[in-house]
Amino acid sequence: ARMILMTTYMTGEVPFKHVYLHGLVRDKNGEKMSKSKPETCIDPLDMIEKYGTDAVRLSMVIGGTPGNDMRIYEEKIAGYRNFINKIWNSSRFVLMNLPEGQTDEEFKPSMVKSLADKWIVSRLNSLTKEVNKEIEKFRFSDAGTKIYDFFWSEFCDWYLEISKGELQNPAVLKHVLENTLKLLHPFTPYITEVIWGNLGKKTLLMAEEWPKHSKKLEFKD
Repeated sequence: ARMILMTTYMTGEVPFKHVYLHGLVRDKNGEKMSKSKPETCIDPLDMIEKYGTDAVRLSMVIGGTPGNDMRIYEEKIAGYRNFINKIWNSSRFVLMNLPEGQTDEEFKPSMVKSLADKWIVSRLNSLTKEVNKEIEKFRFSDAGTKIYDFFWSEFCDWYLEISKGELQNPAVLKHVLENTLKLLHPFTPYITEVIWGNLGKKTLLMAEEWPKHSKKLEFKD
């Protein structure tokens, strides 16, 4: 409120059109984190040092909704560190299976071949539509959860396993990874930016165009 009043007074402009407020931050047992009770607090810098910034960011976003209290504790952050490792390892698999010179090739619907290809491309396309809706409505936790579930359960557990056999399609692997990195970037900016660079990209991921739903990539059958 003070920033709004001071900025309006000094510049004649309103600084914010939207303000996103989270609830109280609580410890594992539901107690409010308070300076008067140091045992309830965890130092974010210590957690960043131990588990990485992206894991701390995810633990603060996923599970937190406007007006509702959130619980933050070390085991939760450690769990998201495992997800960050999953992003890194799956990206390495994709990079290892990309033919030389294919990193800059533009993706076309005609590159989708097998039933597995159609399934994962359709799921990514639907996910993009869902995430865009959630973000527009400021439901960041729901958006993050949907990306998390897609990446771990569908892309890694299913499509990457299928891609270890004769149905491997590097073009689809690259397409899904690139667009999932874009969706993940607001939540985990550090690891996604590094992987984007490893893909041979000459521009920063944060400057890329945000993914959009495409009817050409719907394979309902």
